[in-house]
Amino acid sequence: MQAQDLRLFQAALGLSEPWQVVSVEFDPGGKRLDLRIDFPRGATFCCPECGRSGLKARDTERKTWRHMNFWQHETYLSARVPRVEFPEHKVRLVAVPWRWSVRGSRCCSRR
Repeated sequence: MQAQDLRLFQAALGLSEPWQVVSVEFDPGGKRLDLRIDFPRGATFCCPECGRSGLKARDTERKTWRHMNFWQHETYLSARVPRVEFPEHKVRLVAVPWRWSVRGSRCCSRR
């Protein structure tokens, strides 16, 4: 898939740095769209407990979410979700921005 196509899906999901769509798989027969989201090496994140920024990923966990359909196609998002370590809160998964829509309603569910 071309870079402009990846940017289209990134914009549709409202992703900002460090998150980016890195691959898209489309199965028209199965009516399924799979988007893989990732972040570059060395990216920093905020503590999900207190909001402190600048924390590097300790490690990651692979997660998949069922997103609202794009057109009539079931849509799934998968990503490596970083875990950050902060002394006061121990190790925590960072909050991923695609779990909630702009209006605060749930748009994705864990699969």
